[in-house]
Amino acid sequence: MLSKIAFFETDDRPDIAADRARILPALQQHLQSSGRHTRVTAALGGTLGVCFDAEIAGEQRFLKTHLPGATARASLAKEGDLLQRLYGNTIVLERFDVPLADGTARLCLLMPALAPLAAPMQPADAAAMARECSERLNDRRPDDLPSIAQYLATAAHALKALSDRGLLEAASTAEVRRLIARLEDRLAALPEAICHGDFGPKNIMLQGAEPRVIDWEDAFCGIAGYDYLYWLTFMENRPLLQTAAFGRTGLAPDIERAILALVVLLKSYLAVCSGAYLKHAVSAQARITEILELPR
Repeated sequence: MLSKIAFFETDDRPDIAADRARILPALQQHLQSSGRHTRVTAALGGTLGVCFDAEIAGEQRFLKTHLPGATARASLAKEGDLLQRLYGNTIVLERFDVPLADGTARLCLLMPALAPLAAPMQPADAAAMARECSERLNDRRPDDLPSIAQYLATAAHALKALSDRGLLEAASTAEVRRLIARLEDRLAALPEAICHGDFGPKNIMLQGAEPRVIDWEDAFCGIAGYDYLYWLTFMENRPLLQTAAFGRTGLAPDIERAILALVVLLKSYLAVCSGAYLKHAVSAQARITEILELPR
């Protein structure tokens, strides 16, 4: 989530639509140079990735590249590495550079076209999938991942920003601050894990009958159990909060509540930075209150 927050915090953002239009003919030409019949079309959506759908030699494919700059390239390279560690060569089929007219090049990941889940995932399945991913990645951690400490530092800034804007009441602000302080105090004793960072329904796809977790660009070194709690905060999963918020991560209930509050706080701040909060039907105050009042 930190990369998305950083993207919207700056006024000097690239024009994604224009960038996509500039990359498309170069990508088409690069793929056709191998002699394969290729048709590439833009795939809309996403914040940090520039994506395309493709038909290559009769096979449906998905292509993902990045915005300009070394940081964006490194983020996509990290995503490719993590996908390869999880799924071997079944998700990242190829990675290559696409040369552009200005002399730069973009890293591109070629992947199979995946399908959305056929039905909503149940909490036990989501918890198991998040745990499995973390366990499979824990023995091969990249060195350059953001840390949970960076999330906590951003949370302090986010809490002040929402409070100053009148989007959080004083009592809620104080309680969230207390929970985050509790999380900081306990951090050294909590189990570490590589966390996806955006473990949500749209990032869990099917390859045939097998679920795959994609879009690892926000991966960070965090707390085991974080991803499952993050999954619960999506709007479609909110009805599950009352029954599934506690007891599935191995963490103490006060730490689970603190992580839920942290996630909702950062999501609310991201919505403010992007302007999306103006269209939200549920306010930041209402979402935070929901977490603070969850029965144990």
